[in-house]
Amino acid sequence: METTQHRVVATGHADWAGTSTQYQYIGPDQNKHAERVSWKGHAEAVRRFITDLLKQKPPALTDLSHLAAVGHRVVHGGDYTTAIQITPDVRSRIEQLRTLAPLHNPPSLETLAAAEAELPNLPHIATFDTAFHSTLPPKAYTYPIPMKWTRDWGIRRFGFHGLSHAYCSNQATNMLDRPRDELRLVICHLGHGCSAAAVQGGRCLDTTMGFTPLDGLMMATRSGSIDPGILEYVQNNHGLSAEQVGHSLNHDSGLLGVSEISGDLRQLEEAANDGHELAQLAIGIYVHRIRQAIGALTVTLGGIDALIFTAGVGENSSGIRRLICSDLECLGLELDTEANTACQPDADIATKSSRGRILVIATREDLTMVREIQAIIDLSSQGPGGVPQVTVSKSNDKLPGISNS
Repeated sequence: METTQHRVVATGHADWAGTSTQYQYIGPDQNKHAERVSWKGHAEAVRRFITDLLKQKPPALTDLSHLAAVGHRVVHGGDYTTAIQITPDVRSRIEQLRTLAPLHNPPSLETLAAAEAELPNLPHIATFDTAFHSTLPPKAYTYPIPMKWTRDWGIRRFGFHGLSHAYCSNQATNMLDRPRDELRLVICHLGHGCSAAAVQGGRCLDTTMGFTPLDGLMMATRSGSIDPGILEYVQNNHGLSAEQVGHSLNHDSGLLGVSEISGDLRQLEEAANDGHELAQLAIGIYVHRIRQAIGALTVTLGGIDALIFTAGVGENSSGIRRLICSDLECLGLELDTEANTACQPDADIATKSSRGRILVIATREDLTMVREIQAIIDLSSQGPGGVPQVTVSKSNDKLPGISNS
């Protein structure tokens, strides 16, 4: 990506969840090159993408010396509140957090190792999904547990999807053409993982995800918030180990667990329309919990100026948006049904008479990453035509892989 005009030069994606790897590369001419390949793993994905940057026609880069830095999305950054250049100490601290984000930090570390091996002379910068939520006040981030756990073990609410929430906060300010300081936003990041955040004046005041990305809203395969007594019960009365419980809550719960069909809302909406009762129940729980969160976060803000939908489900499912916005007139939010159905992000889908706006924003975590990286790297290293280039790696939220832009 060019760091001045924020123009994406090339993207690559590898998905090896199936029996073979699906690899896709899109170059500067926007032509898509897709194929099945025999290799799997982060190292091979990194090597292939770097080769394509140089060898595909037209080449995205004429020489790797045009790269200024490599940026890495790291989901759990612990106490890090800003992006930081990765050193052995930083890598060690990220490694220590891998058990708190088991679906995310391990792939990030594997991608980092592969990228450092291929591009050893470039600065590698970590950007954190937790950093945006570092503005949470103590009453929001402190759990009502023994203070020793908080003080000595660092157990607190961190929050996630911060790169997305930060981008949507900035984009909403532009779309509404109002001073950031006066805006009260509730942002719903609804994808494979889901979280909502209360943002006032560009600062996060509360968010639904917590110590780990397992907390909060119901997700594709993650449970979200449940009674902690359930964990004690299934271990003591049904013989489940802590490891089995953790696996079930991360991989076998949420939409998949309730519906027993899929964690993909597109499939569940089709099944629900065909009368599948568990698919209908799963969607009902999903919508119910999101609506609860919107109400709670609106109270935290003392009102709402805009409700924002983003990420895969939030941007693309008019049906889910319609269900969530049903009867939100009590919060001053009135959905325009036709605008919602025809929506192409970025768009305002509230009625003209609605006191608060309802926005659908195509999230750009890569832009947030580049802006943070720009604040750290020495931009004297120039790319073609005097434009610095940054390679960005983002481990897929659902599947192991690499998505570079």
